[in-house]
Amino acid sequence: MKHQEEPEKDNSERWMLSYLDFITLLFVFFVLLYSMSNVDQQKYEALAKSLNSALAGDQQSIAGAQQGSPEEMLAGITTTANDSTADQGNTVEEDLQNIVNLVNTLITEKGLQNQVTVNMGDIGVWITFKDYVLFDSGSTAIKPETVNILTDLGGILKTVNNYVRIEGYTDNVPIQNSIYSNNWDLSVMRASKVLDLIVTNSGFPSEKISAIGYGEYRPVATNDTEDGRSKNRRVDIVILRTDFNATEAVH
Repeated sequence: MKHQEEPEKDNSERWMLSYLDFITLLFVFFVLLYSMSNVDQQKYEALAKSLNSALAGDQQSIAGAQQGSPEEMLAGITTTANDSTADQGNTVEEDLQNIVNLVNTLITEKGLQNQVTVNMGDIGVWITFKDYVLFDSGSTAIKPETVNILTDLGGILKTVNNYVRIEGYTDNVPIQNSIYSNNWDLSVMRASKVLDLIVTNSGFPSEKISAIGYGEYRPVATNDTEDGRSKNRRVDIVILRTDFNATEAVH
């Protein structure tokens, strides 16, 4: 009797193997993108090796580089990223607190506790000078006796990787001289003078500092009393949190 040939096996689903390989490659690729900014060097090199091996078709190298399931690898990366973010947050707070401590020490040494205040908030650290500490009435010339204070302050600011804004403010009494047309002009020029001194005398990076004037339009007290107007005439030196580096940097 003639031997009956066995029917040919159906190989129509072999495409699934290629499809699964492709999905694995995509997973590794997206994990790589997710982890590039946070993962430590060893994990980054392992992922890079995994991707290169996958592209070369070396499936055994992929398994060795992953050292576990995709879910386990992703969980490890997420933990590392969270730990890195927490450590970075602590460092930022410590740096800002160090600035506060150093500036307060400088203020005490110069006997300016009643003329200069330091506060830390959501945006960063505010160092507020009452206007008469730095300037005579209606003037933008920095008083000689405060030049060294601003110079020393600039040296402190250089110790951290933060952007700095110099902000000028006035009260609502119209300025009465022929040099400045309004309080805006006066506030801008005062902020600019402080900026220029800090950059020139302290070597603070020019690209990381800016000056702005608000005139009378952002008071912190009433302009109906002399005491209130005195509080509104001020210059703020704001050390921004590093969270704002991306928005402050030139694109």
